[in-house]
Amino acid sequence: MRRLAAPPEGPNVRRAATLDAVAILQGIADQPSGHDEETAAATSTILDATGELLGRHGLGRWSVDDVATIAGVGRATVYRRFASREDLVNATLSRDLRRFFATVADAVAGSGSLDAKVVEGFLVGVRVARGTLLPELLRNDAAAALRLLGSAPVIPLGRAALVAQYDALYGPVVGVEPRAELELVSEALIRLALSFLLFPESAVDFDDETAARPALQRLVRPLLEAAPAAAPRR
Repeated sequence: MRRLAAPPEGPNVRRAATLDAVAILQGIADQPSGHDEETAAATSTILDATGELLGRHGLGRWSVDDVATIAGVGRATVYRRFASREDLVNATLSRDLRRFFATVADAVAGSGSLDAKVVEGFLVGVRVARGTLLPELLRNDAAAALRLLGSAPVIPLGRAALVAQYDALYGPVVGVEPRAELELVSEALIRLALSFLLFPESAVDFDDETAARPALQRLVRPLLEAAPAAAPRR
C-alpha cells in the first residue's frame, strides 16, 4: 500500500490558524497603549492586511509572509508585534469587535429608555455587523466561526457585559432573585443577537429603520418586562 506523504512543515506553511475566544474577548477590553504613532500605524497596517486575508480566504491558505507583503513591511516586523498567526488573527478580530461595540455604544448613548437603547442597539448592531469580519468568516470558514461563537466563554461573558451596562446605567441590582432575572434577560438578548448574526434572513427588515424599530420593540418588550425596574442615574 502506498504511504501518503506527511504534510509539509515550516514557518511558511499555510495551515489554518485557530481561534481563541478568550484571547479575542480579552483583546476587546485591552486598548492598545504605550506605542508611538509610527509603531501604532505599522501595527494597524498589519492588522488591516490580516483582515483582508481573513475576509478573502478564512483562516487558511495564507501565511505571515502574505501579511507582510500586503502590509508593505518585513516579515520580522510582523513577528516583533505578533508571535504567531494565531496572535495576528485574534488581535485582528478583537480590533474588529472593539470597533463594532464602540459604534453600537455611540448609537445608543442618546436613547432614553431601556427599551429604546436595546432596540437601537439591535438596529445599529445588525447593520454594522454586516461590515465586520465575522460574516466573511461564516462564508469562508463556517466551521471555525461556529466553533468560536459556540465556545464556552461567549455567552457568559456577553451576559456579564450586558449586566455591567445595566448596572452602570441604573445602579447595581440587589437581591438574589432580581439579579437572577437580570442575568436571564441579558442572556436571552445575547442569544437573540447571535441568532440574527447566524441567520440574517428575518421578518424584521433592518434596511427599513422606520419599520424595523416597532418590529424590534414588539420582539424585545416581553424580555425587557422581566428586567428589574429602575430609573436612570442622574
